[in-house]
Amino acid sequence: MAVRTKDELLGQLKVRIGDDASDDTLTLLEDITDTFDDYESKTADTTNWKDKYEELDASWKKKYRDRFFNTTKEEDETDVENDAPKKYSFDSLFETK
Repeated sequence: MAVRTKDELLGQLKVRIGDDASDDTLTLLEDITDTFDDYESKTADTTNWKDKYEELDASWKKKYRDRFFNTTKEEDETDVENDAPKKYSFDSLFETK
């Protein structure tokens, strides 16, 4: 099985189809052309995903590590105050009408 370019395949189809201008033939040619164009646009992505992944992975590891080794005492106390649940009494939970 040979791998052919879009132009090679369309050339072979032109030889096979000849002068047939029926609706079915034109629809087939349109579908094939649209499929090739769509495939080319989707595979045109030139992003180096391996490098991008490694950068992101390194940054998350650094953030995670810094979370444990670069904390100050003030940050810890602030977090405790903000995270403490508010205390309610039984009477404050209900209103009487």
